[in-house]
Amino acid sequence: MSDIIHILPDSVANQIAAGEVIQRPASVVKELLENAVDAKATSIDLIIKDSGKTLIKVNDNGIGMSDTDARLCFERHATSKIASADDIFSLKTKGFRGEALASIAAIAHVELKTRNESAAIGTHIILQGSQCQEQSPCQCEKGTSFAVKNLFYNVPARRNFLKSDAVEYNHIREEFVRLALVHPEIAFSLHHNDKNEYKLPKSALKQRIINVFGNTYNERLLPLNQESELVNISGFIGKPEAARKTRGEQYLFVNQRYIKHPYFNHAIGNAMEELIPANHFPTYFVYLEVDPAQIDINIHPTKTEVKFKEEKFIYSILRASVKQSLGNFNLGSQQIDFDNVSPIDFSYIASGGTPKEPKIFVDPNYNPFSSSKPTSAPIMPSSPFKNKKQNNEAWTKIYESIKENIPEEAIAHAQQSQLPLEEENKENDNNNLPMFQTLNTYIIVHVKSGFIIINQEAASERILYDKFMRQMESKQAADVQKLLFPETLNFSPQDADIIANIQHDFILLGFDIEIFGKNTFILNGIPVGMKETNVQHLMEQLLESYKNNLISIRLSRKSNVAYSMAKTLSVKKGQALLAEEMNEIVKQLFMSESPEISPCGEKICKILNEKEIANLF
Repeated sequence: MSDIIHILPDSVANQIAAGEVIQRPASVVKELLENAVDAKATSIDLIIKDSGKTLIKVNDNGIGMSDTDARLCFERHATSKIASADDIFSLKTKGFRGEALASIAAIAHVELKTRNESAAIGTHIILQGSQCQEQSPCQCEKGTSFAVKNLFYNVPARRNFLKSDAVEYNHIREEFVRLALVHPEIAFSLHHNDKNEYKLPKSALKQRIINVFGNTYNERLLPLNQESELVNISGFIGKPEAARKTRGEQYLFVNQRYIKHPYFNHAIGNAMEELIPANHFPTYFVYLEVDPAQIDINIHPTKTEVKFKEEKFIYSILRASVKQSLGNFNLGSQQIDFDNVSPIDFSYIASGGTPKEPKIFVDPNYNPFSSSKPTSAPIMPSSPFKNKKQNNEAWTKIYESIKENIPEEAIAHAQQSQLPLEEENKENDNNNLPMFQTLNTYIIVHVKSGFIIINQEAASERILYDKFMRQMESKQAADVQKLLFPETLNFSPQDADIIANIQHDFILLGFDIEIFGKNTFILNGIPVGMKETNVQHLMEQLLESYKNNLISIRLSRKSNVAYSMAKTLSVKKGQALLAEEMNEIVKQLFMSESPEISPCGEKICKILNEKEIANLF
């Protein structure tokens, strides 16, 4: 039998490698930006057209390349990052395999201009399908300029499987943001279809976060800083009120590399679970510094999955650090003055190591019989159990004074409301139906056949959803309540794009909103009946609900806007209602075409007839 094994041509091998390295335009952006960072650039410009399908261009002012390096960098496994296998375990650069540029050149038209500082002129190279079409000297600035055109031109199947322009651009923007957050010392800019999306100057880390996500984050971030033998932790965590219903602003980095690590994400979430609502996710920007020998970053082609040698120890340190940061601002379950407490000892015993004897600190000036505290002793907050008897007496007096001021009619009404309704309205008119509220969550309606138990939140969502859908289908703007002082709303570029897309729907619902500069809107009016308090927070809730619905529920754009509005403005669980409010909810619900099912498919009411009630006993 003849030989059947043969060596693939370089062009074919590069196309196969590109299937692993380049999944979409964002993959090209990631590789080129990381190369620019490794080239010690202080300014990086990213230019995108048609979400990367037509053009991806990266300009940097880094060290540049010589003539030989400029041509050699497109060969497979050509890299300047490592020289031997041992270097893999001490990597401090982004890329190292030497496959990225070769893979990009195999599936696109690539144009390179580069010049190092010592050269008088630069080098200009044009490649198409791994084939060098032209190499000539040129005049250019110090640094490197990569232009990737017509991505996947020779792999039409891969191009056809790309998502919409909006989806692909979101992936590109995410790669850009990840790198910008970990390198605030570098100036970044992003242009998409001749529109300036980001212009980020050199700044401190907190300012970089604010520049990326908006000015609202200035008041929402808590510093995180902890040093130990195993890991150094820095960055910021969001206050509990910054928690989102979607996994949005959650960024974890190790050695200046973005990673996805569910275990460490759980550590942060566990430290804050008592402070944030259910089904919400904390916001954080956490940076880990670990010895490169203690991690393995080469377990996944995208380098976003990292294996840690001492995973459990880092988990404990990270969780404790988050709790400490919350405690410093009196946001934890145990409010501790950490400024006056010695730092936590995070020392650990490595495998086969010898435990260290703990250090004991003794205050020589401490005297338990002294009436006055030594000046050198730490000042601790007074105990809440001190003078317990006096506190109880004070509370008793307050309670008695309140009790005296309560009218007897109100007490009688409250006691009566807890009893089951004995009389039934013979007319069964919605306006006169006997009803009461229980657990501040359910409305119990007494009818001829028994009882109707109504979930007040789901019922309110149904009523408001139907109202907003009718308003948008009529294509006539609702009445607007003008604000005395117009509100300036700042959003992240992602949220600003969403608002721009649904701005017309907001206008139909009664919002007087208009674009006011980059990522900024002016709100001149709100729908009639809406409260004016904290409009910025209200709009953020609307956006979070809208984005969450895109993931969990498949709705049209108008239906999503209507449901997001209804969910944000609806009566919530735990909200006490007056008799008039309960009557109005029941009346409007019975007028709905779908009174039993909420817009998201949840059951609104349950009917208990006399037979079902009798079977309970």
